[in-house]
Amino acid sequence: MRNKAKLKGAFDLLFLFGRGIHSFSGTKRDAIRSLTIPFVLFPVTLFFSVFYPPKGMETGYSDSQILTIVFLQVVLSFVFSMAAVFLLARSFKKPDKFWLFLEAINWTGLAIFLVTLPLVNAAVFNWIPREEMDRIFVIAQCFFYVVTACIIFRAFQLNWQLSGFMAIVILFIDQTILDVLFMLQGVPKPW
Repeated sequence: MRNKAKLKGAFDLLFLFGRGIHSFSGTKRDAIRSLTIPFVLFPVTLFFSVFYPPKGMETGYSDSQILTIVFLQVVLSFVFSMAAVFLLARSFKKPDKFWLFLEAINWTGLAIFLVTLPLVNAAVFNWIPREEMDRIFVIAQCFFYVVTACIIFRAFQLNWQLSGFMAIVILFIDQTILDVLFMLQGVPKPW
């Protein structure tokens, strides 16, 4: 029953309804337990990445290269992004709110997965051409950074400008890690 309320709260946050944050306890125990969500979804992400590799790796790269880049990008982005948010929480003397953020972002990740699953299937099964799907995924990803800003805004009760800035910092971390991994693997940047 409690997980159903959390999933409902995650969908509320996905659609930018602030009331969704109240579905989460924000305790360290629940936040750590919520890490099972990304751990369960991670192999699914790796599986789909072989069939729909990152832009620039569509042809000429082995499955192991694709998996290595996606694996490292997801893990490193998560670690560095959470470290940045934790530093934000400490600097505003709200370290306890980090657990609320972590729990909410993990559950919202499940909602995002469920909403984007039809898009992922369309991409993997080539129902829509790659070029169009890339555009759709960029738009979706930009919206998900807005959702992240909303969660930061609600969890830490900061102003929206700072929340938006933190979402941009997370975007910067994600993109920089991908750029570095592409450089280390000799993959030319497609953008």
